[in-house]
Amino acid sequence: MPTKRVQTFGMVIISCALIGACTRKAASVGPKFSGRLLLLAGENTNGANLVELTTGANSTYNYSVVTSGVFEAAASPDRTRLLYTTKDGILLRDLRTGAVKPLARGENYCLAWSPDSNRFSYKQKSSEKEKGAISEAGARTKLYVSDLDGKTKLIWEDLTANYGTVSFPGQASVLEKAAGTSGCSQWIAPDRFIFDRFLGAFPKEKKGGEVLKPNTTTLAILSDPVKLVDTDRKWSIESVCQVGTVALVCPHDQDQPILIAKSLDHLETLNPSPAQCSGCRFVGFAAKSCVPFFVEESTGTSSELFSLNPINWQRQRGAHLGQTFSVAAKMLINSSARLMIVGDVPASLLLVDTETGEIVPFFPKSAGPAGTNGELLFPVPVVWIEN
Repeated sequence: MPTKRVQTFGMVIISCALIGACTRKAASVGPKFSGRLLLLAGENTNGANLVELTTGANSTYNYSVVTSGVFEAAASPDRTRLLYTTKDGILLRDLRTGAVKPLARGENYCLAWSPDSNRFSYKQKSSEKEKGAISEAGARTKLYVSDLDGKTKLIWEDLTANYGTVSFPGQASVLEKAAGTSGCSQWIAPDRFIFDRFLGAFPKEKKGGEVLKPNTTTLAILSDPVKLVDTDRKWSIESVCQVGTVALVCPHDQDQPILIAKSLDHLETLNPSPAQCSGCRFVGFAAKSCVPFFVEESTGTSSELFSLNPINWQRQRGAHLGQTFSVAAKMLINSSARLMIVGDVPASLLLVDTETGEIVPFFPKSAGPAGTNGELLFPVPVVWIEN
């Protein structure tokens, strides 16, 4: 074969190989997690495990139990501290140094941070309860605000226990349940937050002549003394963006439609805008921004994940997900709004690409909860500390 023909033939082969390499689609490696994830996991009867998860070698993950017996946990907006409750009270953990200090004793819940990460609110149940019924001297629920040194201020004492209801041993009454679940705070500024006061069907008068409206959304202004401003209860607060003033609200006693409010300073004149979705479920704001994300089921086995543009609140093109999530699923979206962590029952911990819809489990089924002594059952992501 002549030399020139051999050279030409060789160049053709090389060219074909190069073209094939250039046109071949790169294999997808799926979304990659980085940083630290703190989550609650395990049976919650006596408190869950507070677990820290980090990346390991060869696309694996390491986890360790930080502490046990945790009932509730809330990370500060700047993601440097973690409040959590145990049977002994509220503790504050520095996520940079690991230092822990107690802040309040008692049965506490409804932890909520101020936007500047300097204060927090919580509710506390008194231990004064007669067996089988709620009496005039029965159990009370108090709402407090505290700084990071444990200096507290009483904001509100729930009077529901005084207004006559009977329960049987081992069963909570309707009013007791309502008093325990209402009133969790939503901070809207470093010096003010909103909570619900459940008072039954009729106005109540306190000492000094103050008349409390039956069921209201109340604005607490942390002046000296604390000022409480009642409004007609028109809105249920779905969520407030911790780094801005945007809030998602719903009409009173309704799950839909979800509406967007740019400010909650004046609830009496609140005029929110539609959230551009019907039948969708809010899953969270992206970290360090007020980009809201929603999920809605498209079929019985798949769902759509999408966000809203925080400038004009128009729906953005989302990702098709090849599965649905339970109503108990807890989700965290990172700062770039590109990745989402999902914890779902009973043992599903997933990393989701919000643009492509790719889903990668943190732990394959073959190495799931059965191989971890149940420590990662019922995972609830609490805070994602990114690199």
